[in-house]
Parts: sequence; structure tokens; C-alpha cells
Amino acid sequence: MSFLTRLNRSLRGFALGMVAVVIGACGGAATTGGGGGPVGGNDACSGGCGTALLTITDAPGDFLSYTIDVTSLQLKKANGATVQTLPVTSRIDFAQLVDLDEVLSAGQIPAGNYVSATLNVDYSNASIVVDDGTGTGVTVAPVNASGTALGQVALNVELDNRNHLVITPGRVARLAFDLNLAASNTVDLAGLKVTVSPFIVASVVPPDTRETRVRGKLASVDVAGSSYTVDLRPFHERASSLGQVVVHTTTSTTFEINGTVSTGAAGLTALAGLADKPMTIAFGTLATADHSFTARRVLAGSSIEDAQRDHLSGNVLSRTGNTLTVGGVRLDRRDGRFGFERGTATVTIGPDTKVTREGQGAGAFSIADISVGQRINVMGVASSSGAGSMTLDATAGRVRLAYTRVFGTVKTRATGALTVALQSIDGREPAQFNFAGTGASVAQDADPANYEIGTGTLDTTGLGTGAYARLFGFVSAFGTAPPDFRAETLVDFTSVHSVLGLSWGLMGSTSPFPAISATGITVDLASGSLRGAIELGGRLIDVHTLGTGLALVPATQGTLMFAIAHRAAGRVENFSAFGDFTTRLSSSLTGSTAVMKVVAKGQFDAVTGAFSATQLLVVLSD
Repeated sequence: MSFLTRLNRSLRGFALGMVAVVIGACGGAATTGGGGGPVGGNDACSGGCGTALLTITDAPGDFLSYTIDVTSLQLKKANGATVQTLPVTSRIDFAQLVDLDEVLSAGQIPAGNYVSATLNVDYSNASIVVDDGTGTGVTVAPVNASGTALGQVALNVELDNRNHLVITPGRVARLAFDLNLAASNTVDLAGLKVTVSPFIVASVVPPDTRETRVRGKLASVDVAGSSYTVDLRPFHERASSLGQVVVHTTTSTTFEINGTVSTGAAGLTALAGLADKPMTIAFGTLATADHSFTARRVLAGSSIEDAQRDHLSGNVLSRTGNTLTVGGVRLDRRDGRFGFERGTATVTIGPDTKVTREGQGAGAFSIADISVGQRINVMGVASSSGAGSMTLDATAGRVRLAYTRVFGTVKTRATGALTVALQSIDGREPAQFNFAGTGASVAQDADPANYEIGTGTLDTTGLGTGAYARLFGFVSAFGTAPPDFRAETLVDFTSVHSVLGLSWGLMGSTSPFPAISATGITVDLASGSLRGAIELGGRLIDVHTLGTGLALVPATQGTLMFAIAHRAAGRVENFSAFGDFTTRLSSSLTGSTAVMKVVAKGQFDAVTGAFSATQLLVVLSD
């Protein structure tokens, strides 16, 4: 069972109302609120045009699938003129955007100062599956606060007056959206519904540096310039182009083109030599200064989609011979349909199954490398005779080993090795996996209580016993453990964000903070109505168990955002200076105004009880 489900139970219905919060990079405050849709028409480019690079992501939630339609996205100037930047409906599974930015649009728009945006979404044909801890998931229906089925919803974002989206001719400006599923939804598993109050963040200075995905049809290749250009087609778009993006490459950029791997210039040369213009997907980073995109790895052609094959992704739950049981299945069918598949799938592989590995530039892999826990992308022929009975024949197809993330608490550390108490693999609990056959002998099969990880040259010196760690890499080949997993990157949870959620029930509390100052806010943990928890790398800590107390303090680095939401008035005040925020909060708490909820992202120090927030939202009753 994942974080949001457990947090919701802890908070007994914790959720945010519909608010649009903008992260500012300067001091001061701005007010946002509800309102109608955009007005006015598109400006002509009489004053020149620039590129608006729009990206979208999602904060972690507990959804196996959260697929809705994004119908339009408009940007609005101060004079009311609007520009449509997403002219086609995009069907998006936001559950796939955790830890990943997708470039949604890169179109040319008129130069100017854009002060707001409206993202229109449609829940009429939504497909929402909640992780109930079994791995199968529960399908829920989206409703509003009144219990009525949701249809179209407009998410309005008013940009901070000091941080508008400024478009100038010949330059690229970025606006990043984050549909926070964890804050926007209250799940009722018994009633098979989810109450939705969308919470969206938009920022010209994104608070996180995440991997970015660029999907598009190849337009041209510049081998000498170490780059290629795509007509942007985000997510599953097949026809319409939403602008062009130049993809820069380096000597270490890996390519997989039509199932063949290469690196650097050899990959670009192979891309340039294709007679057709295939679809491409690049994973990489956006530069902070000029928003240029550099790819770490590139997929192209039939390595992405194949008119003769279906494409399945998921984690191997068990393996018997050449038969794999796969969970968390998402299926992209050759006819264009796609979606999350409840239950498990049976995948058959064989000697003729071609195996590659994500990020592979050389070397060879085989079906022997496919083991329990490994995340895989499979191309083959799918068939189904009902729910939970899907099969995919990949005996003449392909399997790509994808980066897999494991999370656990450190038990022992040695040079080049960690032993952890395994908490999850790609968010799935260890009990969902059958590790039989993973070891060189039965006695050496992977043990979740003592999961052995090869860390190579990774720096693990900061990881003491009991520390939380998330590692990205690949499961060891079947029948070869230990180690059970070979890590390529490491996240030490002593230095990354945690999530805090507090709720004082339907009535709220007029005195939840004994002390408010420019340096911190003290939370009264003895309040009888308080429900709350801190999510720390997958572990949920009830705030009532904190012997050190709980203080909310500003982080000392990074992009900061602090906000006060006035529920009755339907407006949100945004701050980037903690002193401005606490001054306003103090003046708002007059004795009759109640604090309903607090949501924060930041770093929690269990020794001092200080939660250093990079993002903090307080919801008031007024």
C-alpha cells in the first residue's frame, strides 16, 4: 500500500481544495483565485515570437493509473489576450510522470509578458486505478466534493507579479506544471470513488531537477553538430506537431534504434541513415540557463513502437523457466489503444527473444538477464480472454531491461555492497514478488529482509544502519544472485524531500501553532483533532510519535514557495520569503479563523524535529 492511501487513512480524508499555487523566485506575495476561462484571442506575431517550452509532471501519489484528457492549455497576457499552446487533446496517464518531466509543447508564441495560464482537463473518460496494496489495484470513479461525476475542469494559474512568463523573440522560456495527485485526491476504496479537487503548481523556476522526456517524430539530423531535431509529439500523440525541439547529444549518449545499440556519433549517423523519419524518445536534462535539452539516452523506430507488435511494460513478479509473470502492466497496443491493465500478464520468452538494456551502448544481453523484480519493456503479440488473463508472446519479440528502483533501510554496509531491508521495488511491496530461482542456489535466492545490493564505486559512506536509501539500477541475472541487485545511482534520504500532511478535521483549529516567527512555526502535537504524518522515503511516521516535537522552518537552499489558501474566499497568497509568509499568517489567525490543513515538502530532521520546507501550504477556513 503506497503513501497516499496510508496518509489518507492517517489524516481521515486529508485533501486540498481546488487551488492554483505558483512558485515565485523573489520575495513578496501574489494572490490567486478562482474565475472563468481565458478571454480574448491569439495575438499575431507582429512583435516577434519566442518559444514557450511547457513541461508537465506529477508529484507522487498512490495511483497505478491516473489517465485523463488534457483538452487545452492557454497562456494569458495582462491585457487579456490569450494564446492556445495545446491545440489538440492529449490523453495523459499522470501516474507515469512521477520523477519525470514531459515536454508538452514547444510552440512559437507572440512575444510578451504572460501572467496566467489555464489548463483544461476532462474527467469524463478517466481511467483511475488506486494502489490498494495487492498490486492488482482498484478502479475508482472521479467525483467532485458534492459527489457528482466529474466532467471538464479548468485549472487556473495566476503567475506571481515578479515572475511572469516573459517571451522574447528568438529565445526559449520555460513554464513547468505539476498536477499534484497526492494533494488533489481523496480516495474512498469502500465507495470505489475518488473525490477530486485539482491542485496544480506552475513555475518559471521549477523547484526540482528531474529527468526530462522528449517524444517526437524525427525531422532532421546534424551529425557534425551532435544534434537532431524532432517535431514534438508528447505522450501518445501520433499526428499533430506541438513545435520543434533540438536534441543535443554527447559522446556518451546511448542509442537504441530498431533494436540495435550504439553510442555518440555512431548513433547519430545511424539515425541520419534511416530512410523514413521514425518516432524518437529521448531522456535527458534541460539546462537551467537557456533551456536547451541534452539527451542521455535515445530510442527510435521499432524500439518505441512497432505496427506488428504490442508493447507491454511492468515488473517481473516471478519466473518459471521461460515464463514470466508481470505486474503493474501497461499495454500500448499496435492499433493505438493504451492503458493500465489490472491483474498480471503472462509473458513467454525464448532463445530468439532479443534483449537489450536501457542505457546500453555496447555489449550483449540475453533472456538469462531477466530476473524477478526487474522492470521490463516487452514487444510481442498480446491476447486476452478476460480481466487478469492477459498473455504476451515475445518468443520472436524483444525485451528491454529498464531502470528499476529499489527502496529500503540499510542493515549493513561494506565496500561496494549494501544489505537492506527491502521496502519496495518500483513502489510494489516485496510480498508481491516470488524470488524463487533468483540465486545461484536455493539458499541464495533473494531475501527481502536481507536484500543484497552491489554498489560498485557509488559513495555510500553517509549511509549508516537504519538509513533510508533508494537505488536505481538493474536486477542481477536470473540464477546468479548474490548480489540481488546492481545499483548505478543512489539517493540518500537524509538529503532529499519528504512530505508532510496535517489536518485538523472538518472544523479546523484556531490555535494549532503555539509560536509563529520569521524563523519557524511550532506545531501543537497535543491537539486532539490533529491527524498527521510525515512520509520519509516510503516510511510513514505518525506526527504524534515525534518525541522531539515538530517545527516548520524554511529550507536554506533551493527554490522556495510558501502559500496561504483562504478556502471560503477561494484565493491563495504566494510567498517566497518565509518572513513575509509568517507575518501574513500571524495577521490572518485572528482567533476566529481556523487552520484546516498543512501540506509541505522538504527535509525532516528526526533528531531535532525540524521540517525544513521548500514548499509549504497552509489552508485557512476564511
